[in-house]
Amino acid sequence: MPNKKIEKSFVKQSSKNAKQSANYLRQLYRRSRLFRWRLKPTFQTDVGRFMPPSDPWRGSAKIGRDMLQSVMPVERDQPEYFTFGWLRHLRDYGDNKARIYVRKEISLWLSENTNWDAKIWHPKFLSERISNLIFSYKWYASSASVSFQNKLLYQLAIEFQCLAIDWQNQSNIDDQISALRGLLVTQSAFNTKISEMISLVNIFENKLSEILNEDGGHVSRRPETHFKILTQLFECRVAIAQAGKIDLSSLDQAITKMGTIAKMWRTSNGNFAHFHGGGITNSERIDDVVKRCGPTGKVARHAKQTGFLRLSSGRTTLIMDCAAPIKPKPENSASLGSFEVHLASTPFIVNVGQLSEEQLLNKAFCQTAAHTALTLDNLDNFSWGSKNYNPVKVLQIGPAKGGMLVKLSHDGYGDSHGIIHERQIYLTTGGGNIRGSDTLCYTGTPGEIPKTCIVRFHLHPRISAATVNNGTVVLKISSQKAGWVFKCKGSNPVLEPSVYFEGRQRLSSQQIILRMHVQDIRHLSEKTLKWSFKRQ
Repeated sequence: MPNKKIEKSFVKQSSKNAKQSANYLRQLYRRSRLFRWRLKPTFQTDVGRFMPPSDPWRGSAKIGRDMLQSVMPVERDQPEYFTFGWLRHLRDYGDNKARIYVRKEISLWLSENTNWDAKIWHPKFLSERISNLIFSYKWYASSASVSFQNKLLYQLAIEFQCLAIDWQNQSNIDDQISALRGLLVTQSAFNTKISEMISLVNIFENKLSEILNEDGGHVSRRPETHFKILTQLFECRVAIAQAGKIDLSSLDQAITKMGTIAKMWRTSNGNFAHFHGGGITNSERIDDVVKRCGPTGKVARHAKQTGFLRLSSGRTTLIMDCAAPIKPKPENSASLGSFEVHLASTPFIVNVGQLSEEQLLNKAFCQTAAHTALTLDNLDNFSWGSKNYNPVKVLQIGPAKGGMLVKLSHDGYGDSHGIIHERQIYLTTGGGNIRGSDTLCYTGTPGEIPKTCIVRFHLHPRISAATVNNGTVVLKISSQKAGWVFKCKGSNPVLEPSVYFEGRQRLSSQQIILRMHVQDIRHLSEKTLKWSFKRQ
């Protein structure tokens, strides 16, 4: 036995050493003249032939002004710098000093980064850099010297060749689509053959079909990922339209569907709701994209395949997660049945987190307890385990007397406890009353005997709460005269501390906790908590 362990360890170490050697040799080759020769452009890079498409996106003039008055806010070896997304800020600030500043920065960049680098030339950064430099080209480069333009265009063509070699090596389809975006934008700007663009467009559309649900939602169900792909898709559409003679109907349809889902995830303050890492992108940026991509008119009520619903009445909006994650990735939360409520431009009932650079925080944000949802014995309400199935048993959305009613049941606690969770939420016409119930039903199947279920209602930091003698919670919204009252049946509400992440800022908040002991559920068959939020 010891000999087998030693042999296994030796094989593993040998394999690791072989990979390290292969990677070292690859890097040596990529930094050689031979690889540089391989990247020699296959199309003309003359200034007279270059026709960059117009940039569909805005920057921030305020950020551009601050950049000129101080120093570059990020280091030159960071992606935030060398992908050149900051060009739009300086462009929208708009004076000649900004243009000269940009040319100096790019000239310095060209002098220091003409050779391949594992980080800087990674396909996801290559695509972003190429696209940003091309879309802002008319502003900073068209009136520059011919020598500056020739040097820049030649470098863009070389980076295009590297991207064309590497894009298929990306294991993530999202990264492949990002790389294809860079290739299409470059082909359009350099006026390459229409036949070559059509071939690339066909590949691009096929890749899109692999990551989009029928309703247009990204299969990850993550708002930030969905939004990123939507912006890249629209950039491709702009570039392809400039080339002409290419059918855009399929891309237009995909953009409209994706725009519909993006609008559905938006809260009344313009940001994305805090589901699956959402909430980082600022509302101005979302506005910029959705106005160009989203359909006009009413917001969709239910995205069946993507698994979200949205109810609105008066100034009250409720967004609910009605499906399980498709894969057990860190960014995919066990948030089935959780919801957020927003009152006009004020978040009211929320989920805690969004994507963070800290993996431990991400793991915490993905737990059911970080959402306005029900947990049983502190377990997540959905765990992959060895199964891959849809835990949702019932989902009904429709009108009810005086409002709208949602019914959702799932067996996320079926394997662990033999329990089905049923949640109903009723929103009255006018939005002044939200009533709900959470019921646990014993199915008779074997499992652990449950002990305690907890229903959490995380409150936004702008909401202050206090309990009164009869078990009622009084809720006050800062800067508003109107208040809300929370009541429940089946538990005594308790207020506990919570946190909320807004952008990268961590804020203190409160949460309403309902606890119910359920050791006797096998004798009673089911137990229910009823609750309500009513505007005063």
